[in-house]
Amino acid sequence: MDEKVMALATLKAAQDAASWAFWSMIGTWVAGIATFLAVCVSLHLGLKKPKAHISCRINVGVTWQGPYQKKGVMIVITNLALYTVKVTAINWTFKKDITFYQPFHSPLSMQLPQKLDYGEQATFWIDIDSGSEWIEKIALGLKEHNADPKDFRCVVSVTTGESFTFEIEKSLMDKITSSYQQISEAKSH
Repeated sequence: MDEKVMALATLKAAQDAASWAFWSMIGTWVAGIATFLAVCVSLHLGLKKPKAHISCRINVGVTWQGPYQKKGVMIVITNLALYTVKVTAINWTFKKDITFYQPFHSPLSMQLPQKLDYGEQATFWIDIDSGSEWIEKIALGLKEHNADPKDFRCVVSVTTGESFTFEIEKSLMDKITSSYQQISEAKSH
């Protein structure tokens, strides 16, 4: 073999080795950057405070106990978060600075606090039959504070310190508004 051919072959081998070293270096940098990003993502996820995510439906419900039918306000809360949520309070609010505390004395209602895993529901019940004046008392409270029934909302508080505000379904709002208007008409006469 000629010296020039050997020198050319050696030069080609060195060039190939340098090319492999360059691409190996690029691969090492890419792997390092990917590792750094993976650590950043895992730290973000690990240090992130879990957020509660719930839904709530507030409407007039009907239940049967034996041959008797009862009407009541149903508050159904569903945990949509992957974490366990504990519902600590359910209040009614309007004008942002006035809150009505809601106790649940009915035997049909779950009691507070209520722990909910992912997808679980809690049903709270307020009797509005048999002498209960809940709707009238709410309407009277709104009237006494010169509040508009349209601003009436349900606030659900959880142990993380978060509070969620929910609108009331139309059928119940219509009953509260009707009672509010009756009180207004009675006071104006």
